[in-house]
Amino acid sequence: MDPQRVKEAGPIAPSSVKAARKSFAVTNTYVKNVTPQKEIVTVHTSSPNIEHRSFHTEQNQIYQGEVNVLSIIDTNKDIMCCKYTEDTKDIATGFIDGIIRLFDCNTGNCTHTLVDDECRAYPGPVTAIKHRPVSKAHPITNMLLSSYVNGCIKCWKYKYDQCIYTIREKRQTLGICYHPRFTKFVTYGDDAKLNMYDEEAQTQERTFYSSGRKNIIDGHTSRIFACVFNPKSHHELISGGWDDTVMCWDDRQPYATKHFTGIHMCGEGLDFDKPGKQILTCSWQDKDIIQIWDYGSCKLIETIVPDNHQCKLYCGKLVPQTSLAVCGGSDSNVLRVVDINMKMVRILNSLSTHMVYRNSHGSRIENPGVKQP
Repeated sequence: MDPQRVKEAGPIAPSSVKAARKSFAVTNTYVKNVTPQKEIVTVHTSSPNIEHRSFHTEQNQIYQGEVNVLSIIDTNKDIMCCKYTEDTKDIATGFIDGIIRLFDCNTGNCTHTLVDDECRAYPGPVTAIKHRPVSKAHPITNMLLSSYVNGCIKCWKYKYDQCIYTIREKRQTLGICYHPRFTKFVTYGDDAKLNMYDEEAQTQERTFYSSGRKNIIDGHTSRIFACVFNPKSHHELISGGWDDTVMCWDDRQPYATKHFTGIHMCGEGLDFDKPGKQILTCSWQDKDIIQIWDYGSCKLIETIVPDNHQCKLYCGKLVPQTSLAVCGGSDSNVLRVVDINMKMVRILNSLSTHMVYRNSHGSRIENPGVKQP
């Protein structure tokens, strides 16, 4: 069944015309030593005086709440996604030209540029950057996994600017999600399917998709933009996208086990709380944009309206060990840090560039300042 969407969706990065030649495969790739080209990114790092201002005139920024701007990274190409490295010293940013650049969080300097011959020959916007969750069982590896709109998934040893291996899918790959404990990850894209891979073996284990049975909702029917594993389960995960549904999956079952509707998702606006009992959804729609759901019953617990700013949301995550949720979107380009319990905004910022913040709890917040059309 061809993926269909039932309502208007948010903008999506264009795919490369040359991406039609892609096929599913895994290859080991090593970057040749080439003369570095002129860097296209310009970085402006805030001075200590500017970092503590509550109003930054040049950038048209408005800050409300306890906020400390650590650095401002201004680029001349759109940033599609970003992710802190495992030690949180650098932030990796994926650009529309298919290049990943790492910036030092303290100085704002570009420390690494991740691009190989394939990225140059068949460029496609970077759709996601992830690293394996750090734990005692999985120490820091200095590796990043990235997906591209042309169907590539690349593993980078970023300390050496080296691509370790490449997986190619026959679709637009729109995101990646790591398993919280096992060496596995899931990719998802425009074919309404989720693919699960074993990272160590670099092999595909299974695919999650709809059965296609009439009047039965047991899988997605359009693009998937978000996926997250249940932190208290080895087997359960959820996903959301353009078809206005959040699907609940169990890798021991052939199709989705349950679902709830009314959430139009165009980015990573999906998250579990630490106990794995409640779900946060952030939607790209006019109303009911921030909601809390009960995972067991798939029933709505509450809809949160923190302020009167009109903002369709692309992304949203819960801040660990706090009652805070971070979310951001289009229209008024607002980055919110919302106290879920008090139903109020702690920090409000109108964004035009990529910024790194600390909230009142001292936790770092990352947000891609993608300019909206």
